Amino acid sequence: MRWADDRRELKLLSQRTQIPLSAGESELTSYGCRSMLEEQAIQILQFDVTMFGGFTEGRKMAALCELNHVEVTPHHDCFIHAQLVASTPAGGFVEAFTNPERDPLQAELFENPPKLADGWLTMNNTPGLGLVLSEDAVSKYGERIV
Repeated sequence: MRWADDRRELKLLSQRTQIPLSAGESELTSYGCRSMLEEQAIQILQFDVTMFGGFTEGRKMAALCELNHVEVTPHHDCFIHAQLVASTPAGGFVEAFTNPERDPLQAELFENPPKLADGWLTMNNTPGLGLVLSEDAVSKYGERIV
């Protein structure tokens, strides 16, 4: 299958297999994700709130997944998506890359990242995302806009 999450190909494959299909990580709008749900092309939606609409759109997508019996397993950045997955009955897994060589930003971005061990992520018990940006990471990777 092509990387572009061709909904027609996904639907055709979904009709021919018992293996749950996941897609959505390359969708840049909630409308593309919604189309996959409406067409019953997938069983697992992997949207990414850092690429479209933020948490508001993510909550809408999670509710739509719940209504359509589709699991929410967002693409990338487990520290950002964990609260969203935990807050919905449709929540599945969070995708985590713990190798600093593969994803140095995730390894360095927060001073207090959630604990990730033995396949389990334990969220921080503080308001919001519970994350504090690392000034060192901001200096290294970011550009301050005054």
